[in-house]
Amino acid sequence: MITVSDIHMVSTVSKNHRFAALLNAYPNLTKPSLVPSEVKHGVVHQILTKGPPVFCRPRPLDSHKLAIAKEEFQFMLNHGIVKPSKSQWSSPLHLAPKKDGTLRPCGDFRRLNDITIPDRYPIPRIEDFQHILARKVIFSKIDLFKAYFQIPIAEEDKPKTAITTPFGMFEFNVMPFGLRNAPSTFQRFMNEVLCELDFVFPYLDDILIASESEEDHTKHLKAVFDRLDKYGLRINVGKSEFGVHEIQFLGYLVTRDGSKPLPDKVKAILDYKLPETIAGLRRFLGMLNFYRKYIPNASKSQALLHDFIKDSRKKDNRPVPWTPETRTQFETCKKELANATMLTYPVLNLPLALVVDASSHAIGGALQQLEGKDWKPLAFFSKKLKPSEVNYSTYDRELFGIYESIRHFKHWLEGRQFAIYTDHRPLLFAFKQKNEKASPVQLRRLQYISEFSTDIRHISGKSNVVADALSRIESISVIDMDQLADEQKNDPELRKLLQDSQSSLRFKQNKLPSGKDLWCDISTNVIRPFIPKKFRQAFFNQVHGLHHPGVKSTVKQMNSRFVWPSINKDVNQWAKSCLSCQKAKVSRHTTTPIMNFPTPDARFSALHIDLVGPLPPSDDFRYFLSIIDRFTNWMEAIPLTNIMAETVAQATYENWIVRYGVPSSITTDQGRQFEATLFQHLSEICGIKLQRTTAYHPQSNGKVERLHRTLKAALRANGSMKWSRILPTILLGLRAAVNPETGFSIAQMVYGTTIKLPGEFFGQPAPRPRDVENFVTDLQEKMRQLKPVPVQHKQKQTVFVHKDLDTCSHAFVRIDRLKKSLEPPYNGPFKILERHEKYFTLLIENMETNVSKDRLKPAYLFVEPDDVPIHLLSTPDACSSPSIPQDEPAPPNAQRTRSGRIVKFPSRFVSQIRTF
Repeated sequence: MITVSDIHMVSTVSKNHRFAALLNAYPNLTKPSLVPSEVKHGVVHQILTKGPPVFCRPRPLDSHKLAIAKEEFQFMLNHGIVKPSKSQWSSPLHLAPKKDGTLRPCGDFRRLNDITIPDRYPIPRIEDFQHILARKVIFSKIDLFKAYFQIPIAEEDKPKTAITTPFGMFEFNVMPFGLRNAPSTFQRFMNEVLCELDFVFPYLDDILIASESEEDHTKHLKAVFDRLDKYGLRINVGKSEFGVHEIQFLGYLVTRDGSKPLPDKVKAILDYKLPETIAGLRRFLGMLNFYRKYIPNASKSQALLHDFIKDSRKKDNRPVPWTPETRTQFETCKKELANATMLTYPVLNLPLALVVDASSHAIGGALQQLEGKDWKPLAFFSKKLKPSEVNYSTYDRELFGIYESIRHFKHWLEGRQFAIYTDHRPLLFAFKQKNEKASPVQLRRLQYISEFSTDIRHISGKSNVVADALSRIESISVIDMDQLADEQKNDPELRKLLQDSQSSLRFKQNKLPSGKDLWCDISTNVIRPFIPKKFRQAFFNQVHGLHHPGVKSTVKQMNSRFVWPSINKDVNQWAKSCLSCQKAKVSRHTTTPIMNFPTPDARFSALHIDLVGPLPPSDDFRYFLSIIDRFTNWMEAIPLTNIMAETVAQATYENWIVRYGVPSSITTDQGRQFEATLFQHLSEICGIKLQRTTAYHPQSNGKVERLHRTLKAALRANGSMKWSRILPTILLGLRAAVNPETGFSIAQMVYGTTIKLPGEFFGQPAPRPRDVENFVTDLQEKMRQLKPVPVQHKQKQTVFVHKDLDTCSHAFVRIDRLKKSLEPPYNGPFKILERHEKYFTLLIENMETNVSKDRLKPAYLFVEPDDVPIHLLSTPDACSSPSIPQDEPAPPNAQRTRSGRIVKFPSRFVSQIRTF
């Protein structure tokens, strides 16, 4: 939208400029005209819509904004940009703030855009401007003045642009900003204006002109000026540049040697503060990835940051749970952009090479072009592997790296001869092996690669620096000893030691190969350099990182090679806080004391539920659902054909709840059937409290796990594959068996008397006749006297809980699943949010997760003195869920849970529960 001040933006170029005479030869190009008096082209903008007209009421404005809007619309009326309207269409007026703090009136065309048929004319890729820059040394950039206003609106579509205001309705004569197809219309127009000029790259109202010499550039500018003047376009000289050797275009710095990120944009990213929310982090990564192709190791350096935004919403205001490691990676990302590589321009006939590499967590590739005797990079590519791709073999990961790199650089590689370089030698024989030896996935990828090139060559890992940086961790760093000597000159601790006559250390200067002097201690048989504070941790990492020895061994090695005050304390702390050591080494597993469930007060009030299977097919059954009551030990085993959530919930309801009533609580594991919305909703309707065990800790649900052991042993002993037919008989025997500790059977605990078994000819003697009331009273009294005997743990248990587990801020979690070869036994460290007697609540992958205390060990994290303390990095509230409005009505086949969440499930099952 035009403003009053915009009319004065166009200025004339300096008279001393070498292209001033050429520009002055076209006086109409620099006239500050908003709308041409006579359109010199036949292009109009059409607004094709579907459906009835859209309209809205004018939005109220305060007195200040109302005065601004009136002034601007009067200005546009005077210049023919808008006219009064009587349209059935209307969009509201919106005042958008400009960079200088003023307001710009424009239309809010969102409802109109929703019903506008899209124009699919393509907008150029920003990166494509590099295709015209090979061997170009002089550049110009032309910015068109209010270019959209050079495109009239089709007469029949002008009413659709109507804007309603508190002081009337107006419609546009020319194309305004904000319309859905406006960019496509203008790009089509610019391609028509500048067609067949291969030295020009138009991107909407920005035009880049590149030439190999100043003479050619003069001819090229004249050709462009002729076209612009022919079509009646205007140049904004204040924003244009002519005949320079270095120019800023579309966010890039364009030079004769190559392109790189704009220094101003890089500075803005370097000054970017640590984001507090997930949405802020997403914006930072979006800015960073605009220049992704200039950063060789983008996937590796951004991996942990992308984990934060995984599965997050677009406007996610949850706090970011920063850790020292992720804070360091955030700063690393900014430094890598500051050191971004300059990329060369593609030349059609020069040789190409694709250098690829893969590691256990990422793949990367570098497309290079041979210029003279040097290979220069055209672009970089890197990608973080998915969890399923991490499990690939080395051969498959390296092959996948080639496959993905070719897919990414496809537009550059099609129809070109190029070689593929890899440091994985077996890939050299990929196209020579028999097809029978390759898997179907390998065959598909090799077939795709062969469509571009079959020239795979070996490059040593040391030579594969470019691609290796995309996927691998850094090698052992080499410290510059000359810098160490320079740092010693101004070190206050060294000066103090040199002046201390009572010190046992004897310092002497030793010559380095460069000629500089390095202070070293010679009091022992080994020459030990003095290490200033700046380099101490780097030397520790170099020594400790070789094979990660223990704390005592590391202290001894460092003491024997280097010297500085408090070396023992520093090395002890660094070695103790080494995350790699803590994850890979097992000193002693945590073993907490065994605890008993509280004895329930009534029968059928506390249940334990679990699933068994898959088992051999028996009458189409593959699983069974086991349920046991903690008070009476009464059990049920229900055969199932599948373990879908609906099937499990239906079986629980029909085989237990309708027979024995609604329990107070149900203990389950973390099976998806019990975590499903349907099972959760069943429990909420019936008023049941669900208790979930922690992962990899079956002891929490030991009651039902012990029942599984008994049932499986009985099924094996019967020796029949038709286990679904034998299962009821086994349950009958278990219910009739007498518990030696209580002296009662399970049936007596439920019915108050024993049950008669098959083959038992003589039952209990008939009781003397009594009236019903006395019988019921006596039975109730007898049942009240029956109490379960608490479980007695006969085996002695060795209890070990690390003393720091109750005070540390982070913890490692033991991996109890089947581990891969050389996989560390622990994951983490993870932030501790809450502590309980038998489990901790940790922040794992941005989710609050309960983990058994037996699987934890404390994490020691080293924090620099100037850093924020670990316990202040995040709070337990970081993962709290947003409140849910309680006034939202629930659908007919759904109900609201206690937390306010609405859940739905099959109507047939709902009707059964509600009937009950």
